[in-house]
Amino acid sequence: MEWQLGLSVLQPKKSNKQSPPDPTPLYQEKTLGRLLGIAPRNDQQIFGLNMAMHYGQGAVAAVIRAVASYNGMSGPFIDFMFVGVRLLIDQTLENWTGVGALPWIWPVGEQVVDILHKTVYAFVTGWLVDGWIQ
Repeated sequence: MEWQLGLSVLQPKKSNKQSPPDPTPLYQEKTLGRLLGIAPRNDQQIFGLNMAMHYGQGAVAAVIRAVASYNGMSGPFIDFMFVGVRLLIDQTLENWTGVGALPWIWPVGEQVVDILHKTVYAFVTGWLVDGWIQ
């Protein structure tokens, strides 16, 4: 439940990372589609894959944060470290499947938006999980 609240803050989707712009910046959908070996056929399937990957990654990341909190690692410093964990999960999957681009070649504005979204997720999830576990 806590991970759902943390993710709900991030619903405005991050901007497109490719240059030139891709008309469908649904990286979560493309990543999950490649991991499962499927290609969505319509907008409903695209949306379903996008949300499944978006919430699935958030849930996995929240479990990692909950384990840290359970073991006594809590507070803003751990939340800050968790930003890197969240970025690592996202970028590893996107780049492993060939969907994303390396973050340092993105336009600066897109780097800021992506890291800002992951920071908000990390601090909201950390606050919720710390309150629930402690």
